[in-house]
Amino acid sequence: MTQRQNSPGEKYWSEYDGLQHAKHQLLSKYLAGWFPILSSWSGHVLYIDSHAGRGRHKTGHEGSPLLAVRTLREHKLRARILDSTTVDFVFMEINQENYDSLCSEIASLRWQADSVSIRCFYEDYESRLRQILDEHTRAGTQLGPTFAFVDPFGFSLSMDLLNDLLSVPHTELLVNFMYRFVDMAMYNPPQADNLDTLFGGPQWRQLADIGDYDQRTEATIGLFADQLDAAFVTHMRMHASNGTLKYVLFHATNERRGREVIRDAMWSVSPDGSFRAFEHHAPEQLVLFAPEPDFEPLKARLWARFAGTDVRYKEIEDWLLGELYRVPHLRALLREYRDQGILTFSDFGARFAFRNDPLVSFPPERPSGPGKTLSLF
Repeated sequence: MTQRQNSPGEKYWSEYDGLQHAKHQLLSKYLAGWFPILSSWSGHVLYIDSHAGRGRHKTGHEGSPLLAVRTLREHKLRARILDSTTVDFVFMEINQENYDSLCSEIASLRWQADSVSIRCFYEDYESRLRQILDEHTRAGTQLGPTFAFVDPFGFSLSMDLLNDLLSVPHTELLVNFMYRFVDMAMYNPPQADNLDTLFGGPQWRQLADIGDYDQRTEATIGLFADQLDAAFVTHMRMHASNGTLKYVLFHATNERRGREVIRDAMWSVSPDGSFRAFEHHAPEQLVLFAPEPDFEPLKARLWARFAGTDVRYKEIEDWLLGELYRVPHLRALLREYRDQGILTFSDFGARFAFRNDPLVSFPPERPSGPGKTLSLF
């Protein structure tokens, strides 16, 4: 890999487009949920940024390190979080100019707390992470709950390292998969070894034989997701102004709650349910009317799975983990079916409530309603 692939140039730091904004929104929304969940039972959590960059764009917008620290510092539950948990921020940056700028930005925060550690390393992220993992292995200890944001410029990623991280209990990843670079590299023989490392083997070679761009895109995204050793892999697509796919953000976790939190964060960033962001969408753009999500896919899959069955509500919610719709979407849909007399609910105690795990009876065939737009409140 060249240094340029690992470090974006001046253009990246001189502007702040819709993709950078969406990526940072997703990160901050997720961390806002991740910090209090982990701190409720763990005495130590670790946040890692593998390609931390300069810390701030020339436009004044914060980069991911400052954003992560600020998410904790300004969290409404900060006192409770830090009362029982130490939080360790580790930022790695291999470009000297970026590293110097990052250290300056971190110092300017002037935030000190006994339960918070903020450390910057002028090191290659892979060697540093392998060192950390090896140290714990030799000591016979666990790394502890960790969130790693792996955001390279290029595709200098090791699937083996990502999966080594995922093998540690309560570790989650947010990975920037630079699709445009990867797609071009498939037809560049000198990049074969790098792609073997990225995908964890030679399976990617079959992708280059897919002539249709859309089919190749779906197959590439699917292969990378399948190679991650995680129970739940969720992704969001990031598009250039002309609509072409630039990169994909993958979230990987073995935790049910992690899947739920990233799903909520994605809906917050992409309220139409497309889970896509576009370069030309200005961060300061005012949205007068929030786009409505399409619930038709949820309805179709719900009836395909449960038509003609009697099933406990919690089983339906477990099934929903494999979908990208949120629990409030499911409950709103079930309530509307109940109000229309399409579904019957029984065995829920004195008063109907989803928390009482009612028995839900689905008729054999799917009805025509309810409509596309549901009330979530």
